[in-house]
Amino acid sequence: MFSKRNLVFFALLVFALLITACGSSQNDALNEAKSNAANRSYYVPQNDVEARNYNWRLQIADDPTLILWCTYFSPNSSVKPITVPIIGKLTSGGKRPFKNDSSSYENPDAQGMYGSSGEYRYGFGPQGKYEYYDFYQNTMCTTMPLVYQAELTVVVSEKDPTLMAASMQAKELLAQGDTAGAQAVIDNAIRAIQQ
Repeated sequence: MFSKRNLVFFALLVFALLITACGSSQNDALNEAKSNAANRSYYVPQNDVEARNYNWRLQIADDPTLILWCTYFSPNSSVKPITVPIIGKLTSGGKRPFKNDSSSYENPDAQGMYGSSGEYRYGFGPQGKYEYYDFYQNTMCTTMPLVYQAELTVVVSEKDPTLMAASMQAKELLAQGDTAGAQAVIDNAIRAIQQ
C-alpha cells in the first residue's frame, strides 16, 4: 500500500504533469500561430465555416481588382448616407507591420501584422466568396453594390477639380512654410464651389 508520503508525491507528480501539458499545448498553439503568421498559412478543415469565411475574406482583400462598396450612415438622420468605392478592404488604423517596442508579449496575427482591428462582423451571401458583406458601427461594406447604395445614398467617386487644384496648390504652399497662404487657397476654393 502507498504511504502518505508516496501519495503526496504521486499527487504532486500528476499535478505537475497536468500543468506542463497545459503550458505545452499553449506554447504549441502560440508557436503554431507564429509559424502560420510567418508562412502566411493555416490549416482549414473541411466544412469549417469560420475558417472558410476567414480564408475567403483574406483572399478577396488581397485581390487588387476587387471593389468594395462602403456606406457610412451618419448618426444624424437628416444626413444622407455616403457610399465610396474602396480597393480590397478597409484597414484598421491600429494595424502595423512591426511589434510595439513597449510590449514584449505582443504576437502577430495570422497575416503577420501587429495591433488591433475594429470588432467588425462579416459574412458571405449565397453566391459565395465574391458576395461579401461586413458591418462595423455605422459602416456597411459589400462587394455587391446594392440598390439602396445607388438610390438612397450619395455615391462619391468623382473628384472635384476645383478642390483638387486647391489641394495641390495648398500642398506646395505648406511645403514652403506658408500656412496662411495654404488656408487662403482652400478658403477661396470652397467659396468658389459654393456659389
